[in-house]
Amino acid sequence: MKDSFLFPIIFMLIMVILFVGILAIMYRVSEPKIEAYKLDSFQRQVLALMAGKIAEATAMDAAQIMADYPSSFETYILPVELHDMDRQAFQAVVGDSVVAYCFEIKGKGLWGSMKGLISTTTDLKTIVDFAIVDQMETPGLGARIEEDWFLSQFRNRLFVQAPDADDVTKDYEFISETQEPETSNQLKRVTGATITSDSVLRMLRAEFNLIYRQMQGLKS
Repeated sequence: MKDSFLFPIIFMLIMVILFVGILAIMYRVSEPKIEAYKLDSFQRQVLALMAGKIAEATAMDAAQIMADYPSSFETYILPVELHDMDRQAFQAVVGDSVVAYCFEIKGKGLWGSMKGLISTTTDLKTIVDFAIVDQMETPGLGARIEEDWFLSQFRNRLFVQAPDADDVTKDYEFISETQEPETSNQLKRVTGATITSDSVLRMLRAEFNLIYRQMQGLKS
């Protein structure tokens, strides 16, 4: 049997099956911890995007609000149900007042899907803060959309300008990363990642249109 050419093939098959089985068992054992970590990271990010508005309403420090997680999340963050949309949404509530919203958004980049989180003012017109939470873009190029200099351009940025139009969003355009904006509607794109940068803006505009109409329907 050992001299047969079948022996190494059978041996390799047995080893592959054995290691795949071990990996599957390890994954199943650790799966609850992995999911708990993902949920924890997601909730921290949601809180971080609205911590500034919570701080304004409570006269607390945003850093202290984050330090008090998960208690602060349980105290101030409540879910919002968006009908007909596969998106998670949240509201920050202080006392009886909503002080900010946070929405999960989805889009497509150059190489695959991307996901983000945006917090907005209560009139749903202005971005308070913005984060990319998942993307498949090229490291060192498109993946730089996660960098703070790029994301900070969207903070405190009016995004809904025409509430009664088919497209409610304000028109923005990208310029080179090395240029300085000359008008309020210019944003710097990531060098070497024109398509990815455009994809972020396209995602924001498409999702804002959906979310704004959904939330106006809930409020009416």
